[in-house]
Amino acid sequence: MTNEELFEQAEELTRVWESLKVSIDFLDAMNAIIKKDVCWANYFFDSHQSSNLENNLANIADTMLKVSNAICPKE
Repeated sequence: MTNEELFEQAEELTRVWESLKVSIDFLDAMNAIIKKDVCWANYFFDSHQSSNLENNLANIADTMLKVSNAICPKE
């Protein structure tokens, strides 16, 4: 793998790290809200609004696996 290809993979990891950071910040905020308003948390999950967060985390995992396979295809 060339240095340019490795740089592209590093950029991809940076993008998904930023997405992961948004998810972590969201979970931190939700934790604070849940401590004050349990009903809001029940509504959030019962109405399936959490699916965006779940999809985001799944996309991060998929991207990380693709980057890992691109860097080390035999592992």
